[in-house]
Amino acid sequence: MDVLGLVDIPTWLLCLLFLAGLVVAYVMYMSWNHDTFRKMGIDGPKPHPIFGNMKMFIDDGIVKTELNMYRKYGKVFGMYETYIPALYIADPKLLKDILVKDFKHFVNRRDTFKTSADPITSSMLTQIRDDHWRFVRSTVSPTFSGKKLRQMTPLINDAADKLMQHIDTKIKDDEDIDIKKFIGGYTMDVIASTAFGLDVDSQNNPDDPFTKHARMFTDSSSVAVFIVIVFFMPFCSWILHLCNFLGISLTKIKPALTFFGRVTDKALKERRESPGKYNDFLGILAHHDRGDDTKTAEEEQESGDAVSTWTRKTLTQDEITGQATLFFVAGYDTTSNTISFVMYHLAIYPEVCEKLLQEIDDKIGGATPNYENVTSLSYLEMCINETMRLFPAAPRIDRQATDDVTVGNIKIPKGMIINIPVGAIHMDPEYWPEPEKFDPERFTAEAKANRDPFVFMPFGAGPRNCVGMRLALLELHISIVRILQKYRPVKSPKTKVPVQVSKLGNNPLELYLKFEKRT
Repeated sequence: MDVLGLVDIPTWLLCLLFLAGLVVAYVMYMSWNHDTFRKMGIDGPKPHPIFGNMKMFIDDGIVKTELNMYRKYGKVFGMYETYIPALYIADPKLLKDILVKDFKHFVNRRDTFKTSADPITSSMLTQIRDDHWRFVRSTVSPTFSGKKLRQMTPLINDAADKLMQHIDTKIKDDEDIDIKKFIGGYTMDVIASTAFGLDVDSQNNPDDPFTKHARMFTDSSSVAVFIVIVFFMPFCSWILHLCNFLGISLTKIKPALTFFGRVTDKALKERRESPGKYNDFLGILAHHDRGDDTKTAEEEQESGDAVSTWTRKTLTQDEITGQATLFFVAGYDTTSNTISFVMYHLAIYPEVCEKLLQEIDDKIGGATPNYENVTSLSYLEMCINETMRLFPAAPRIDRQATDDVTVGNIKIPKGMIINIPVGAIHMDPEYWPEPEKFDPERFTAEAKANRDPFVFMPFGAGPRNCVGMRLALLELHISIVRILQKYRPVKSPKTKVPVQVSKLGNNPLELYLKFEKRT
């Protein structure tokens, strides 16, 4: 007994009490905001004290969970991403306010990489905020003008030449084709050439350093570390800053960023030394980086509403590297997935395939597809749109309120995350009768004119939509035409119907097809 008359407490008991205190503090921290939507009068599923509603996403995946919640709670509901309240809004009238009319209150997306000290990720167009975003967006947008896309078209067709050779080989060997992996090599080649001016030929050389480092961005262990820190241990973000300072990498993303930084530095140096020689993404950005911001009338128009008050005319090295890296991250999987799903539907619905083949034969024949002639293929556009309705590349988009604002009758507090469940909206029978059915006729000119535009948003909407949308669509059109000019996709014994997709999004897990040579 000590001088205060108290019994000495064993060390093990002190440790146990300390740990118990930490657990209680952690639970309180994670559940502190779990009454947010009750106070707002917003319905939604009951949250777990630690997981919030994340367990639903873990069990059923993002697309299925959001579709289930949409059907149960309607067009406005609230969910908790562990400790983060996320307000879901799917009403097209409210979405028009958020994405266009009241855009000044919802300029920013959520700060996904707020725990990262890496200058490249924090400089990406998807992460930068407010006027910084307006400045970079207005500089990058002309990169995807009609003039620039025409210059990139030969690069897309060069990659398609190799794709045709690979399909020929598969037909001769009578092989089932893992279509996602097969098309992935093609889209990798397209991005390497249109963004970095590199001829990596990942279709023949999957071990190319560019290809190897590019795939690190989708490494499952890196995604797991990111999810744990962002959603379950946000108070430990200092660890990432310390590791970044010490040059220690907790995930494979850091070595990939370092590699792309070196590639970008070298490519920019070459383009500054030989201005006008390169028609790729970096070549165009290097032009802006020299301080020459002269734009054509077309480029001024296509800069959209992203008008910035910044007077700086040049992008920094990190900003250029960030956009080039984002170009790959955002464009590789999404484009290869969409081409794969188009081929899948054409194999499953041969009558649709025949109609599309006839249109290509009639309007293009054996000519090389380009920026001009693919615009005449209205039925192909309908097939692509219907594919993106069923399997949008971004099944959810988000915005963050920059201040307190009222939308409709909903009072949204500053900082609130707004999730827009695009995949669920695309499956609403109110807008899409028999939504599970693949039907390109939904996208005739007459049908589109009679439908609210905010119920179909595969590339987002408003000033902060996908900046590379036009390049993605051009790549989709050219690649599909090139394939169908010579081949017809058909089911193989390994084709699974319906197709299986990843829980993290619309990424085909296993999709096998075959191709037949057209006579």
